Amino acid sequence: MVAYRLHEVLVAAARPTAEVWRLGVAILLIVAGFLVLNVAYFQTLASLPVWSELRVELRDGNTARAIWAMLGNFIPLLLVTLLVAWALNRRGLRQLIGPVRLVLFDFWRVARLAVALYVVMFLIPAPGAEPMVGHMAFASWVRLVPLSLALIFLQISAEEILFRGYLQSQIAARFASPLVWMLIPSVLFGALHYEPSTYGENAIWLAVWSGLFGLAAADLTARAGNLGPAMALHFVNNVAAMLFSSMQGNWDGLALYVYPFGPEDVEALAALMPIEGMAILCGWLVARIAIRR
Repeated sequence: MVAYRLHEVLVAAARPTAEVWRLGVAILLIVAGFLVLNVAYFQTLASLPVWSELRVELRDGNTARAIWAMLGNFIPLLLVTLLVAWALNRRGLRQLIGPVRLVLFDFWRVARLAVALYVVMFLIPAPGAEPMVGHMAFASWVRLVPLSLALIFLQISAEEILFRGYLQSQIAARFASPLVWMLIPSVLFGALHYEPSTYGENAIWLAVWSGLFGLAAADLTARAGNLGPAMALHFVNNVAAMLFSSMQGNWDGLALYVYPFGPEDVEALAALMPIEGMAILCGWLVARIAIRR
């Protein structure tokens, strides 16, 4: 496809090692490596003097340090992805994200429009949704922002490098159809966000929206030939969800405002689902406008 001609910038680096068996081994190694490093990460946390309190806080993410600890767990995922990509495919960070100057340029172009979009959505009350309420004093919240932004960037970087930078381009090097290289990583991305124990019957919709976000990120990556646009949209989306408008009692430790309900309120959460879908669609369209060459 002409629209995806720049995707070759990432795919070309994957072509010499595009065997299906190699991709299968890579996925197994990433999963196994992450599990091992994940255990080591939490063993390290368990050695801290505050572990007895932190362990309780990690159940609901109702403190800043609990969310920081959760976000820090993406360090193992990023490390194992980079190690596997190099060991099996001889692909370094530059071959996974694209030309650094373009990554930064496209990140900025998308981020500034995405921020404007989310500000508008934040200020305009959504019909049918319960209004948000204050959750944290502004001065206290501001002090948490610098480290929170850095850790959220770490999280989205790990996910984008794995799903769009590595898996998408490796699959595209073997299968030409966008239906294959866009769909498989996006389905995996959505499946990993399926949490019925937390979100009940709404869990499937949250997984679907995550999968649709994956498709949007895949499209942006293929059009731009780098991870900048997908990373920018992912970053702004997660900053909005974690720092500005979380659900009450559910990973709200960094939020300035919260919705006055938790994930157990099936009807209230269901009312938010169309808004989430519209946010993904609008974010994708805004990013498409931003990266027009």
